[in-house]
Amino acid sequence: MTSLTPRNLEVFEWIQSFYEKHRFSPTLREIQKGLGFKSIASVQNHIQRLKEAKLLVSDPTKARTLRLVQNSDEDTSHWGDPPDQDTSVVEGIPIEGAIAAGEFIHYFSTQTEDGKAFISPNQFSPRSRGMYRFALRVRGDSMIGAHILDGDIVIFDKPNNPQEIKNKTIVAARIVDDDQTTLKRWHRQGSNVFLIPENPDYPEIRIHISEVLIEGVYVGLVRDMF
Repeated sequence: MTSLTPRNLEVFEWIQSFYEKHRFSPTLREIQKGLGFKSIASVQNHIQRLKEAKLLVSDPTKARTLRLVQNSDEDTSHWGDPPDQDTSVVEGIPIEGAIAAGEFIHYFSTQTEDGKAFISPNQFSPRSRGMYRFALRVRGDSMIGAHILDGDIVIFDKPNNPQEIKNKTIVAARIVDDDQTTLKRWHRQGSNVFLIPENPDYPEIRIHISEVLIEGVYVGLVRDMF
Protein backbone atom coordinates (compact mmCIF):
# COMPACT_ATOMS: atom_id res chain seq x y z
CA MET A 1 0.00 0.00 0.00
CA THR A 2 1.32 3.46 -0.91
CA SER A 3 2.21 5.53 2.15
CA LEU A 4 1.36 9.22 2.01
CA THR A 5 3.09 12.18 3.59
CA PRO A 6 1.24 15.04 5.31
CA ARG A 7 2.02 17.19 2.26
CA ASN A 8 0.46 14.56 -0.05
CA LEU A 9 -2.71 14.65 2.04
CA GLU A 10 -2.69 18.44 2.05
CA VAL A 11 -2.67 18.39 -1.75
CA PHE A 12 -5.54 15.89 -1.81
CA GLU A 13 -7.61 17.96 0.63
CA TRP A 14 -6.96 21.13 -1.38
CA ILE A 15 -8.14 19.45 -4.59
CA GLN A 16 -11.22 18.15 -2.78
CA SER A 17 -12.01 21.63 -1.45
CA PHE A 18 -11.50 23.20 -4.87
CA TYR A 19 -13.88 20.74 -6.50
CA GLU A 20 -16.56 21.23 -3.84
CA LYS A 21 -16.39 25.00 -4.37
CA HIS A 22 -16.17 25.18 -8.16
CA ARG A 23 -17.69 21.84 -9.25
CA PHE A 24 -14.81 21.21 -11.64
CA SER A 25 -11.24 20.03 -11.19
CA PRO A 26 -8.22 22.32 -10.78
CA THR A 27 -5.35 22.51 -13.23
CA LEU A 28 -1.79 21.74 -12.14
CA ARG A 29 -1.03 25.47 -12.35
CA GLU A 30 -3.91 26.28 -10.02
CA ILE A 31 -2.69 23.67 -7.52
CA GLN A 32 0.82 25.13 -7.72
CA LYS A 33 -0.46 28.63 -7.04
CA GLY A 34 -2.96 27.58 -4.39
CA LEU A 35 -0.43 25.62 -2.33
CA GLY A 36 2.68 27.70 -3.06
CA PHE A 37 4.75 25.10 -4.90
CA LYS A 38 7.84 26.41 -6.69
CA SER A 39 7.36 24.20 -9.74
CA ILE A 40 4.79 22.18 -11.66
CA ALA A 41 7.07 19.16 -11.25
CA SER A 42 6.49 19.20 -7.49
CA VAL A 43 2.73 19.18 -8.06
CA GLN A 44 3.06 16.30 -10.53
CA ASN A 45 5.01 14.26 -7.97
CA HIS A 46 2.26 14.68 -5.39
CA ILE A 47 -0.44 13.85 -7.92
CA GLN A 48 1.42 10.69 -8.89
CA ARG A 49 1.60 9.56 -5.25
CA LEU A 50 -2.12 10.17 -4.84
CA LYS A 51 -2.84 8.17 -7.97
CA GLU A 52 -0.70 5.31 -6.68
CA ALA A 53 -2.72 5.45 -3.48
CA LYS A 54 -5.88 5.23 -5.63
CA LEU A 55 -7.21 8.55 -4.34
CA LEU A 56 -7.10 10.30 -7.72
CA VAL A 57 -7.54 9.41 -11.37
CA SER A 58 -7.00 11.60 -14.44
CA ASP A 59 -6.41 11.73 -18.17
CA PRO A 60 -2.88 13.16 -18.59
CA THR A 61 -3.65 14.29 -22.14
CA LYS A 62 -6.43 16.70 -21.07
CA ALA A 63 -6.86 19.57 -18.64
CA ARG A 64 -9.19 19.48 -15.63
CA THR A 65 -9.66 15.71 -15.55
CA LEU A 66 -8.50 15.03 -11.98
CA ARG A 67 -11.19 13.03 -10.19
CA LEU A 68 -11.45 12.11 -6.53
CA VAL A 69 -11.90 8.36 -6.13
CA GLN A 70 -12.71 8.54 -2.43
CA ASN A 71 -14.63 11.07 -0.32
CA SER A 72 -16.06 12.78 -3.39
CA ASP A 73 -19.41 13.78 -4.82
CA GLU A 74 -18.68 11.71 -7.89
CA ASP A 75 -18.73 7.95 -7.88
CA THR A 76 -15.96 6.81 -10.23
CA SER A 77 -16.16 3.17 -9.23
CA HIS A 78 -18.32 2.38 -12.26
CA TRP A 79 -15.94 3.82 -14.85
CA GLY A 80 -15.23 1.21 -17.50
CA ASP A 81 -17.86 -1.09 -16.01
CA PRO A 82 -21.19 0.20 -17.38
CA PRO A 83 -24.46 -1.39 -16.29
CA ASP A 84 -26.60 -3.15 -18.87
CA GLN A 85 -28.96 -1.08 -21.04
CA ASP A 86 -27.36 2.26 -20.08
CA THR A 87 -25.70 3.66 -23.17
CA SER A 88 -24.96 6.98 -21.47
CA VAL A 89 -22.36 5.29 -19.29
CA VAL A 90 -20.76 3.67 -22.34
CA GLU A 91 -20.81 6.72 -24.61
CA GLY A 92 -20.72 9.52 -22.06
CA ILE A 93 -23.02 12.38 -21.17
CA PRO A 94 -25.56 13.20 -23.90
CA ILE A 95 -25.72 16.76 -25.23
CA GLU A 96 -29.46 17.27 -25.35
CA GLY A 97 -29.72 20.70 -26.96
CA ALA A 98 -29.16 24.31 -25.91
CA ILE A 99 -30.00 26.58 -22.99
CA ALA A 100 -30.18 30.37 -22.89
CA ALA A 101 -27.78 32.35 -20.75
CA GLY A 102 -29.92 35.46 -21.07
CA GLU A 103 -33.68 35.60 -21.36
CA PHE A 104 -35.83 32.48 -21.49
CA ILE A 105 -35.89 30.41 -24.69
CA HIS A 106 -37.97 27.42 -25.68
CA TYR A 107 -37.19 24.32 -23.66
CA PHE A 108 -34.24 22.30 -24.87
CA SER A 109 -35.02 19.43 -27.20
CA THR A 110 -34.71 15.82 -26.16
CA GLN A 111 -32.80 15.35 -29.41
CA THR A 112 -29.10 16.10 -29.26
CA GLU A 113 -28.20 19.46 -30.75
CA ASP A 114 -25.04 18.21 -32.39
CA GLY A 115 -26.39 14.92 -33.68
CA LYS A 116 -25.51 11.91 -31.56
CA ALA A 117 -23.03 13.85 -29.42
CA PHE A 118 -21.67 12.86 -26.04
CA ILE A 119 -19.11 14.11 -23.54
CA SER A 120 -16.56 11.38 -22.97
CA PRO A 121 -16.60 9.52 -19.63
CA ASN A 122 -12.89 10.39 -19.46
CA GLN A 123 -13.88 14.02 -18.94
CA PHE A 124 -16.88 13.63 -16.64
CA SER A 125 -18.46 10.62 -14.99
CA PRO A 126 -21.87 9.99 -16.60
CA ARG A 127 -23.48 9.54 -13.19
CA SER A 128 -23.43 11.12 -9.76
CA ARG A 129 -25.28 9.72 -6.75
CA GLY A 130 -27.52 7.84 -9.13
CA MET A 131 -28.82 11.03 -10.74
CA TYR A 132 -29.25 11.30 -14.49
CA ARG A 133 -26.57 13.55 -16.00
CA PHE A 134 -26.97 15.53 -19.23
CA ALA A 135 -25.40 18.47 -21.05
CA LEU A 136 -26.59 21.57 -22.91
CA ARG A 137 -24.81 24.12 -25.06
CA VAL A 138 -24.91 27.69 -23.74
CA ARG A 139 -26.44 30.41 -25.90
CA GLY A 140 -25.71 33.85 -24.44
CA ASP A 141 -23.40 35.63 -22.03
CA SER A 142 -25.43 36.30 -18.89
CA MET A 143 -23.27 33.90 -16.81
CA ILE A 144 -19.80 35.18 -17.73
CA GLY A 145 -19.16 36.17 -14.11
CA ALA A 146 -19.34 32.45 -13.27
CA HIS A 147 -16.88 31.73 -16.13
CA ILE A 148 -19.63 30.21 -18.27
CA LEU A 149 -19.26 31.53 -21.81
CA ASP A 150 -21.39 31.53 -24.95
CA GLY A 151 -20.79 28.21 -26.70
CA ASP A 152 -19.67 26.30 -23.61
CA ILE A 153 -21.23 22.91 -22.98
CA VAL A 154 -22.59 22.82 -19.43
CA ILE A 155 -23.26 19.63 -17.53
CA PHE A 156 -26.20 19.11 -15.19
CA ASP A 157 -27.46 16.54 -12.73
CA LYS A 158 -31.19 15.93 -12.75
CA PRO A 159 -32.07 16.57 -9.06
CA ASN A 160 -33.84 13.86 -7.12
CA ASN A 161 -35.44 16.47 -4.86
CA PRO A 162 -35.59 20.01 -6.28
CA GLN A 163 -36.88 21.27 -2.92
CA GLU A 164 -33.40 20.70 -1.47
CA ILE A 165 -31.61 23.00 -3.94
CA LYS A 166 -29.60 25.59 -2.03
CA ASN A 167 -29.63 29.30 -2.84
CA LYS A 168 -26.84 30.49 -5.17
CA THR A 169 -26.81 27.14 -6.99
CA ILE A 170 -26.55 27.48 -10.78
CA VAL A 171 -29.54 25.74 -12.36
CA ALA A 172 -31.40 25.11 -15.59
CA ALA A 173 -34.76 26.69 -14.72
CA ARG A 174 -37.94 26.13 -16.71
CA ILE A 175 -41.26 28.00 -16.77
CA VAL A 176 -43.94 25.37 -16.11
CA ASP A 177 -46.60 26.52 -18.57
CA ASP A 178 -44.37 27.73 -21.39
CA ASP A 179 -41.55 25.19 -21.67
CA GLN A 180 -38.89 27.89 -21.71
CA THR A 181 -35.56 27.67 -19.94
CA THR A 182 -32.67 29.78 -18.75
CA LEU A 183 -29.33 29.26 -17.01
CA LYS A 184 -29.13 31.30 -13.80
CA ARG A 185 -28.32 31.24 -10.10
CA TRP A 186 -31.26 30.13 -7.99
CA HIS A 187 -32.43 32.14 -5.00
CA ARG A 188 -35.69 31.45 -3.21
CA GLN A 189 -37.39 33.74 -0.71
CA GLY A 190 -40.66 32.30 0.53
CA SER A 191 -42.95 31.82 -2.44
CA ASN A 192 -40.77 33.90 -4.78
CA VAL A 193 -37.81 32.77 -6.84
CA PHE A 194 -35.10 35.07 -8.16
CA LEU A 195 -33.11 33.84 -11.14
CA ILE A 196 -29.89 35.82 -10.94
CA PRO A 197 -27.45 36.40 -13.83
CA GLU A 198 -23.69 36.77 -13.51
CA ASN A 199 -23.54 39.73 -15.87
CA PRO A 200 -24.65 43.26 -14.88
CA ASP A 201 -26.10 43.79 -18.37
CA TYR A 202 -28.95 41.40 -17.53
CA PRO A 203 -31.75 41.86 -14.97
CA GLU A 204 -32.83 39.41 -12.31
CA ILE A 205 -35.91 37.38 -13.16
CA ARG A 206 -38.53 37.19 -10.42
CA ILE A 207 -41.15 34.46 -10.61
CA HIS A 208 -43.52 32.60 -8.28
CA ILE A 209 -42.26 29.24 -7.06
CA SER A 210 -45.29 27.49 -8.57
CA GLU A 211 -44.34 28.73 -12.04
CA VAL A 212 -40.78 27.42 -12.24
CA LEU A 213 -39.06 24.03 -12.14
CA ILE A 214 -35.42 23.10 -11.71
CA GLU A 215 -34.56 20.79 -14.57
CA GLY A 216 -30.88 20.45 -13.74
CA VAL A 217 -28.19 21.43 -11.25
CA TYR A 218 -24.93 22.69 -12.73
CA VAL A 219 -21.97 20.31 -12.34
CA GLY A 220 -19.28 21.70 -14.65
CA LEU A 221 -18.49 22.58 -18.22
CA VAL A 222 -16.50 21.60 -21.29
CA ARG A 223 -15.04 24.30 -23.53
CA ASP A 224 -13.81 24.11 -27.12
CA MET A 225 -14.99 20.51 -27.41
CA PHE A 226 -16.18 20.95 -31.00
